Amino acid sequence: MDGQALGFADGTFDGVICQLRLPDHREQLHLSFALADAARVEGMLRAAGFSDVRAQREQRDAVYESFDRYWSPIEEGVGSMPQVYRALPEATRRAVRREVKERLSRFETRGQLAMTLEMLIAAGRA
Repeated sequence: MDGQALGFADGTFDGVICQLRLPDHREQLHLSFALADAARVEGMLRAAGFSDVRAQREQRDAVYESFDRYWSPIEEGVGSMPQVYRALPEATRRAVRREVKERLSRFETRGQLAMTLEMLIAAGRA
């Protein structure tokens, strides 16, 4: 799935919040919260001044040609969580990559990763 081409018309959103969540490494990465609760996200958007706020869970099927293709944006530091990853010592980054690759191996078929991803999409008017 291309995160920059989600199939919504231009102008559908005034703003977007995106957060990759790594619950097993929350303490190590010093995360203050996770955006997995629709009601919490809606409350945050209302508190920020948005109206007509709604949040809903969506599922998308994603196929990556390889684990390396999946992992490359993280290595490149695209987004906030990959920036945290890149700040880790080299040995720790290698260990994280190995663990993620191992955990995702159950989604691998003929070298490709095929997964159903769940996301929380929230919208509101500024």
